[in-house]
Amino acid sequence: MVSDSILLLLLGFLLTTVAGGALAYLFQQRAWRHQYETERRDLQRQLALKTFEELSALLDQRLYRMRLIFWVAKRLALRPAEPASLNAELTDYRDVLRIWNDNLNRNLALIDTYFGEAARRRLEDDLFAEYAAIGEELDEFVREISARDETPIRVRPIGGRLTELSQRVYGFNILMLRSLRDGTRTALITEQQPEPTARTLRFGHIGGDVGALQRALARVGRLERGEDGHFGRETETAVREFQLAQGLRDDGIVGPRTAAALQVADRGRR
Repeated sequence: MVSDSILLLLLGFLLTTVAGGALAYLFQQRAWRHQYETERRDLQRQLALKTFEELSALLDQRLYRMRLIFWVAKRLALRPAEPASLNAELTDYRDVLRIWNDNLNRNLALIDTYFGEAARRRLEDDLFAEYAAIGEELDEFVREISARDETPIRVRPIGGRLTELSQRVYGFNILMLRSLRDGTRTALITEQQPEPTARTLRFGHIGGDVGALQRALARVGRLERGEDGHFGRETETAVREFQLAQGLRDDGIVGPRTAAALQVADRGRR
């Protein structure tokens, strides 16, 4: 009896020791996994924050350099005899543009990784595309100024475009910061998104809607060449000619009034 009791005590001790060790091991593994996940999330958040800061700074730098070029170019367009040069502003802009182009795909990949595919599409299709379009019109404005004589020339409506772009960049930055704060990815783009509407078409834009505009201009006799989906110099000239014929402001911008007038004229030709 005594030996049986001792044996039972030994067996109970061994079982308790083994079970306790197993439980301790499981708890330790769980704690390590929790610590690892916490550290991994913290690292991911730090990398996401760094990506946001670098991208946001680059967006602001290019926007500011574009503003500087436009301000000087506008002064030269209105007062061609005034001694001024765009060389310094153009040099600074090209330096920023070089960094922009060198990191274009890298920034898109980082945004996709840390903020999601929807964020990357918004950055690429909305902001980057508009930067490119405005940059193209800015280049055209500088070219016109370089080829001018002593007569003032038309100031291109780039200032308003830059203001609109600045607001869109600000909105994108706010959503990215909220994503960092809340630790979410999908909310960055999906929250409170308006229904898509026809965009105002301007110099530098590309896409199927530009192609449709070019076809309509051709049907009303304002554009001779075929469509290429690019709102360039010839398309702008055709839009201005159509606006003048319709008694509209000939700014070369296809907003709601110009689009409606073109639609009516196009129907009348069919």
